[in-house]
Amino acid sequence: MLEIFRIPPDLSESLIAFCSRQDCCNLQELNALKADLSQYVGVYILYYRGDFSMYELIKQANLNSCCMPIYVGKAASSGRRTGRKTIGSTLYGRLLEHKKSIQAVDNLFVEDFQFQVAAMDIDLVSWGEAVLIRHFNPIWNWEISGFGIHDPGSGRAGQKRSVWDQLHPGRTFATKLSVANNPIDVNVLAVKITEHGQRIKEKLGCT
Repeated sequence: MLEIFRIPPDLSESLIAFCSRQDCCNLQELNALKADLSQYVGVYILYYRGDFSMYELIKQANLNSCCMPIYVGKAASSGRRTGRKTIGSTLYGRLLEHKKSIQAVDNLFVEDFQFQVAAMDIDLVSWGEAVLIRHFNPIWNWEISGFGIHDPGSGRAGQKRSVWDQLHPGRTFATKLSVANNPIDVNVLAVKITEHGQRIKEKLGCT
């Protein structure tokens, strides 16, 4: 039988514990951390405390502390340990992209978001993102896809508009994308989000 190398479970637990010790910072104050975050790659966790009705459970879970993430992502450049080559490859660059996405839509506000980061060696970044997504099951990674996508460029207007962009319209590039083959039922989605939130709130022990 083929022997399979597996990452020791305590390594994943160590990453989760490490993230829990990191400061939870306001996304609107991202620029104040530019000097530090521009030097590293790693993973980041976004939290929401706003009034968008579908996310009420997430808001309540995060009132006292950063407990239930809405999104987990990674910042990793191609073949570079510090990711200084392009703006989107560092922790600062990726979070700045997300900040601009939120500012572009009309039903989300940057001041309602907080974040944590875990800077790490580039070889660990993809693994770290997978660990945190499996642990936190963030709604924007599981039920509402599309927050982390980039502008698909010209000539691709037939590409599907993401669920995230249909729920949170406003990003300019999303208007070029079709909704014909990817319609959403808001009522069905609201139920799924609520049920998902209840499961994760109990799993994470958010009060």
